[in-house]
Amino acid sequence: MAALEPRRPSASAWTHQRFFACLGGLSPLRIISISGGSVFEALCDFGPFGIARGHMNAMTDAYHWHVDLGRFRHLRSRDTVHARSGRRVLFFELAEGADEKPFLSIYLYRDKDADFGVAREKQFLELHAALEPGVAMEEAS
Repeated sequence: MAALEPRRPSASAWTHQRFFACLGGLSPLRIISISGGSVFEALCDFGPFGIARGHMNAMTDAYHWHVDLGRFRHLRSRDTVHARSGRRVLFFELAEGADEKPFLSIYLYRDKDADFGVAREKQFLELHAALEPGVAMEEAS
């Protein structure tokens, strides 16, 4: 009996590597991490990262960041208006599943009364076209 070949994601699949590679061009970012009743929020620029032993690891200008990829099984994007401020917000939600609340949100940060910048907004909207309905993350081999 032949050994099973590992499943390889298609070129259009959303993998952790593919998603995190997109973030550098979208910096600066506002990262909001939710763990139980605690919320951690930080502003950072995102650059080089690695994926090893089931985690994404990155040294940002603000902190050393680890994301447990076993929890990050679903990704969606949002282009909406913030209820309290009335400002447009562009962000990604990382969740354990399609019907789960996100444990991590990654916003495109901008100063008050500033715009996103043409290139950043265009890049986000291109991603948003694919990610708005939500996608299951596939394992890269």
